[in-house]
Amino acid sequence: MKFTKLFSALLLVLTLAFVFSSCGNEPPKPPEPNNPNENQTIKYTITWLDETGKEIKKTEVESGSVPKNDYSVTDTAEWDYTFLGWSSSANGEVLTSIPEATQHASYYAVVSKTKCKYTVSFTTNGAPAITSQSIEYGGTATQPQTPEYEGHEFLGWYKDSAFTTAVDWTAPITQNTTYYAAWKEEIEVVAMLEALLAGYSVNPYSYLPETMLPTYSANLISSSVVITDYSDFVQISDITSHGFGEQWNMIIENIEQSAVFFNVLSVIEGLSTASVTAFNNYIDQNPQSAASYTFNEGIYSVSINYDDGILTYAIDYTADIPALGTQTVQIALFMEVENGEKTVRVQLGDANALKYTVGQSSYEFAIKYLGTRRAYFSLERDDYGNVSGHIYEFLGVKSAQIKSCADFYITDSYVTAVGNKADGMIGFTGTISETYSRSNGRLIGCEVNETLSLINFDTLWFDLDTFSGIESIKYVENGDDSYFCLNNSSKKWTPMNVGTFNPSRRFDIEFRTQYFYSYNSATEKYEKITAKVPMMFIQEGNYDTVIADIEAKNDITLTHTVSAVHLAQILSDYDTYIPVFITNKEAMTSDSVVTFIGNKITH
Repeated sequence: MKFTKLFSALLLVLTLAFVFSSCGNEPPKPPEPNNPNENQTIKYTITWLDETGKEIKKTEVESGSVPKNDYSVTDTAEWDYTFLGWSSSANGEVLTSIPEATQHASYYAVVSKTKCKYTVSFTTNGAPAITSQSIEYGGTATQPQTPEYEGHEFLGWYKDSAFTTAVDWTAPITQNTTYYAAWKEEIEVVAMLEALLAGYSVNPYSYLPETMLPTYSANLISSSVVITDYSDFVQISDITSHGFGEQWNMIIENIEQSAVFFNVLSVIEGLSTASVTAFNNYIDQNPQSAASYTFNEGIYSVSINYDDGILTYAIDYTADIPALGTQTVQIALFMEVENGEKTVRVQLGDANALKYTVGQSSYEFAIKYLGTRRAYFSLERDDYGNVSGHIYEFLGVKSAQIKSCADFYITDSYVTAVGNKADGMIGFTGTISETYSRSNGRLIGCEVNETLSLINFDTLWFDLDTFSGIESIKYVENGDDSYFCLNNSSKKWTPMNVGTFNPSRRFDIEFRTQYFYSYNSATEKYEKITAKVPMMFIQEGNYDTVIADIEAKNDITLTHTVSAVHLAQILSDYDTYIPVFITNKEAMTSDSVVTFIGNKITH
């Protein structure tokens, strides 16, 4: 019975406790998260999210501390980003400051963005400057008004300074960009054509002194006075001497042989007026396409073209050419507009062509003729009026060509020709320097360098009339024992030999080839006369003793009348120009001559 009362009392107490709880009395709070007991530090998890809501990272901070996190956004070619701060909600307002941590929390990055702008610049290449444009990414630039540039034609805007890619104005701008203006200089083509047709011709003889020309009247002779037979005594005063030597003759010969090409250029004179008129009319009717034009005038087909700074004028026709017969002919004139240099090319048939270039103070030409001759000729005049020139000559078929070369120099007192041409000396492989007086065009003397029997010789050569004491000469032909006699004496002229092994001659008399000119009134032409002329040669090293040596061997007293000034010039020419010639003679080949001449132009 007592147990029953005790259980009933306990049940009453529990019932009252339940009722009391139901009336709002809270039970004690449970421990905070992460704090299983009151002695541990309380921490909260902070979640950081970017501007799109994507989680960047999580951090744990202690209760009461201020969370921190750095953040940046990488700019792109299109957008420029700026991080403004953190917000407690996506796309919310930027917090002035992040509060102390009292619970778990999330923060969102707030970012602004601005579209990038790029500069489009314009390089006008000589025209007035154009203001640059600022264009948003993906936008397009505005084509500026065409700039004005006096004397030039605008070709367009290009993406590169080499003008290979034109600007596409619809293309989006995605970076700083520069556009380049391309121009073409406006050329008065008609005026250029007139200049070309008026100044294409040149007379190479204009670079040479009148006294050195075949036409110089004071030096013309009659063919009847040229002595070819010395079997009887001939008076020295009757011998035609002081003519052109073989070096200067080669120069004249090449100019003369080019005359057949120069003669056809007279066609241009008859067509020049018609050409300018026709082309001018064409330009008036076709102002935008006046770079190329072709027309016919009688038997002539004429084409005019301007391209890349070069004006070309060409004539094609068929005609009878002296010495060549009926040939197709092409005359092509070229002018470089920038420097005014003119080039002329003449083609006669398939095998014959000439090309020459005319500069402000220079002239050069090359020729191929009859399939067996190729030559190159150049000359230049300096500021003082001195002229220097070079010539290369190739004779025969290519497999067996004979090459001859010459340099020449013209000053106010002398003309010097240096070369290796010696048709009159069989097997000659040396070098010859010829010195002429500019005042009268007469040969003063030569110096020859040659190697005989492995011995090198320098010999001076003079016409016999430069020695007083020689009045007449005869040549006795007797095979290997042929000899000269002087002054109506039957005594054999005797040279002086030096050396015991392979002895050489200190002096002697030999025939040398010289060239003279006469005028044939019947044909109205100048004709060349080739003559063998007896000349005295003296070894240079023995010049000072030669008069005594001659007297000792021949019992004759002579005086050399060549002045010391002229003699010094001969020696100086040899010493100065021979080394230059030895270098120059290798500068041109037969193939390079053909390359210079080039090919016919095609239309």
